[in-house]
Amino acid sequence: MAIKEEFKKRKKIIWLIIILLLLIIAVLIYLFLTYFKQPSGVTTNLNANLNQAGLPAQAPSPNVFNKPDLGVAAEIQGLNQKKVVSQTEKQNVLFVASSFVERFGSYSNQSNYKNFDELDVFMTASMQNWITRYKEELKAQNPDINTYYALETKAISTQINSLDEKAGKGEILVKTQRQEFNNTINNPRIFYQNILLNLVKVDQQWKINGAYWQ
Repeated sequence: MAIKEEFKKRKKIIWLIIILLLLIIAVLIYLFLTYFKQPSGVTTNLNANLNQAGLPAQAPSPNVFNKPDLGVAAEIQGLNQKKVVSQTEKQNVLFVASSFVERFGSYSNQSNYKNFDELDVFMTASMQNWITRYKEELKAQNPDINTYYALETKAISTQINSLDEKAGKGEILVKTQRQEFNNTINNPRIFYQNILLNLVKVDQQWKINGAYWQ
């Protein structure tokens, strides 16, 4: 009888221990969940504070950051497609322009305007035809070779207004200093004049296709 009562007593103690352990585990789980659970008012208050500060209440989706700006993308695409004219190409164009202008703007009636004959290499075929007519007009203006008349032109500066290598077109402004000799080689009239040139590319070479004194 004593052994049975001792066994019952131990069994009760074991069950008490098990129940206590279960209660302790339940309390720990409750505390854990309570500690990490965010009160519902926290999000609301946080969003309200962000709105007052002028910031978005919710974090943007990652897709917002990855989505390209269509305007910026268009500009970048335009820049990539735009062909940049090389410095060498610009120098070639400016050399052609200044060389042409100094010959085109310098002539005399006593030399029979032969300087125009040196311009063919700089000009298109249509410009060459125009120069032929222009030369005859100058001869008509100063028919008396005994009365000396001459102009000397010096290019001061050149400016590229536009230059499209792909299209083969360009516009150059040349500023010049000119001296006019009228029946004397002394005390010429000095004046400054601009000339606008239209250029086109023919067989990989820039040619003058139009010249307009300003």
